[in-house]
Amino acid sequence: MNLFKQESYHPKRNAQLNLIGRTHYVDDNTLRFHHARVLSATATDNGLLFALVESVALDYDNTRRGYRYVIFDLFGKVISRCDLESAFKSRATATKAMWRELNALDAHAITRAGIEQSRRNHESELADLSAIVDSLPVKAPVKAA
Repeated sequence: MNLFKQESYHPKRNAQLNLIGRTHYVDDNTLRFHHARVLSATATDNGLLFALVESVALDYDNTRRGYRYVIFDLFGKVISRCDLESAFKSRATATKAMWRELNALDAHAITRAGIEQSRRNHESELADLSAIVDSLPVKAPVKAA
């Protein structure tokens, strides 16, 4: 797994390149379904966190729009994001709120917790796979003709 970094100066592309394989949040189909646009995207905290500001539809018909920030950990988990009802009225306000939130977060603690959670999940998946393999019948040797 790589740390986040500046992959592109185009916000949507930067977000997609950084978050691919970690979350579907900024995939084209997801953005289209939610009528969302990535307005800014940046790696922060030495690449441990990734933050973006998006413009989103506030209703299903896309008649009202709002702005919100989203902060991801290294594993693609959303760490902080307001709900649609609390979306900001301007990009500038959402960006200020994003930086306030980023300054309050402990990126190292978040990443360490994510590592431990990922380790537990991986060990659990391997234990489940081992049980499946153990339950399979062993193939009898085939004699050559």
